[in-house]
Amino acid sequence: MVKGWMGKTHALLSVMLLCICMLIPINIFKDTVWLLQDDILFFIVGMTVLVGGALLSDLDNCQSSAGSTLGFMGSIMTIFMQSTSTIVWTLAHTKRERPPMTPHRYLWHTLFISFSLIGLFWFGIPTGDTTLFNRIKEETLEVFLQNNTALLFLIIIIFMAVLCGSNMILYRLIKWFKLPQLISYIFPVVVLIYIFTIDYSHLRILGICVGLGYLFHCIEDFFADSGVPLLWPIPIKGHMWYRCRFIVTFQTGGLMNTILDIIVLLIDIGLLAIVFLKGGSV
Repeated sequence: MVKGWMGKTHALLSVMLLCICMLIPINIFKDTVWLLQDDILFFIVGMTVLVGGALLSDLDNCQSSAGSTLGFMGSIMTIFMQSTSTIVWTLAHTKRERPPMTPHRYLWHTLFISFSLIGLFWFGIPTGDTTLFNRIKEETLEVFLQNNTALLFLIIIIFMAVLCGSNMILYRLIKWFKLPQLISYIFPVVVLIYIFTIDYSHLRILGICVGLGYLFHCIEDFFADSGVPLLWPIPIKGHMWYRCRFIVTFQTGGLMNTILDIIVLLIDIGLLAIVFLKGGSV
């Protein structure tokens, strides 16, 4: 089994990276993630989608937390991701590379997939004041499904991300604050209804959050002890699936991972406070 970060570590690190992006004054972030500050509900949904997106790439692992959360849907995604990863490795590898023991952290942990996902939602989702609810009222359901493939895919991905993200977040909130378990069932449904009422511009931002969460996951694995083939299909040292690692890596799992979680949680709290203070002063 390939060692990697725990799901909660990916979630905490991804929130930290998004907050950093929200504090960088460049146009690409001003036009995207800065819009999460429009209102608190949109921010909560965006963060949930981000956390869920950071967990989706581990669906290429049979023992992922995302897989157990999504149930039958997760099993289908795991089979699909493992199969495609194995096929692509078979078609695109060098003679020096041995077959992987598991398809986990191969094709679906590359920058190629991450940027393809972001690009799909960036260019495939229109902008404007129209909502999904209004568009469906204007068109028949059949016509809508035919003309909005990227939107339909986005809705499915967002719902999967919300299920994974809300399970990761609410499980701990319910446990710590003794909240009713019913919240964990109601929240994903509320979010699904919510995305039908927001305009296309904000819907695209949620798609970007899914893609960023996925991208952050891959970047975070770059600092894990087992590395990740980030730069596939660029050949490095005679290998197409060369596992990239940072100069200094972290031992995943155990006490050090727990200490890292606590440190990153404190950083997240500080960054979130700064983001909201800055948002209020704009």
